[in-house]
Amino acid sequence: MPSELTQKIDMALKRIETFQRPEGLYLAFSGGKDSVVTKRLLDMAAVQYDAHYRVTSVDPPELVRFIRDQYGDVDREVPRDDMGEPITMWNLIPRKLMPPTRLVRYCCEELKESGGEGRMTVTGVRWAESKNREDNQGVVTIMSRSVHKELDGNTDFRPTRQGGVMLMNDNDENRKLVEFCYRRHKTTLNPIIDWTDAEIWQFIRQEKIPYCCLYDEGFHRLGCIGCPMATRHGRSIEFARWPKYKTAYLHAFEKMIQERVQRGKIDGTWRMGTDPMEIFHWWMQDGVMPGQFVMEEFDDDWR
Repeated sequence: MPSELTQKIDMALKRIETFQRPEGLYLAFSGGKDSVVTKRLLDMAAVQYDAHYRVTSVDPPELVRFIRDQYGDVDREVPRDDMGEPITMWNLIPRKLMPPTRLVRYCCEELKESGGEGRMTVTGVRWAESKNREDNQGVVTIMSRSVHKELDGNTDFRPTRQGGVMLMNDNDENRKLVEFCYRRHKTTLNPIIDWTDAEIWQFIRQEKIPYCCLYDEGFHRLGCIGCPMATRHGRSIEFARWPKYKTAYLHAFEKMIQERVQRGKIDGTWRMGTDPMEIFHWWMQDGVMPGQFVMEEFDDDWR
């Protein structure tokens, strides 16, 4: 009997081959362990694809160097606004008048998710990564409320909390429905959706796939530095390791305050604080309240 990992590999390759497109697939590549596994599977499937890394401005430097050194065939894309100007975390925060939070994650949409429009986008998303992904991602995910009516009654599709539908069973009939939808709606293929962490690392070792050194230093997931979806402890470790990013956030908060003052948006309902450091503590949810005393040698060196 083939091993469970062998069965998972075969299923992932089948999914890739099933949903390949004449123009090729669009791989959303982050440089993390799931991305490098997905890229290797695309190579094994021998399908046409192009890989793209979105420059977020807040990825760990080690990860950025790893992608540059090990994956020269991956296209680096700088997010841009309607005027063609680069979008970074540092100009997004003043523009949005608030830091990104768990409930308002504008950074993902602006910095990561805008690539691959009109293409079948391949990701390394897995259910094992989070409950949110389990609730909102399937083998294929179509992000459009309008497809609910088109797929009404098809039990192989399940609605997501974010307003789309996800495909749970990729049979021939469902493939036709996905092909009908994908050019009109943002559609993602997640070939390793059901892989476990252990299977990811087993495949990496088996295939001798290079991976970012941060995993060997105790990091389990690689993402934006300061991401509000991470734990408070994890974020504190990140800012201790990369203090310049804390300084960059504080400068962005200062510009955000200036922008709010100019627009008359600071009043009695503003509870984040009145200076960048107070806002940083509110954002980190570390128990330091606005106006509370903080030792200067820890918090004033950013100015």
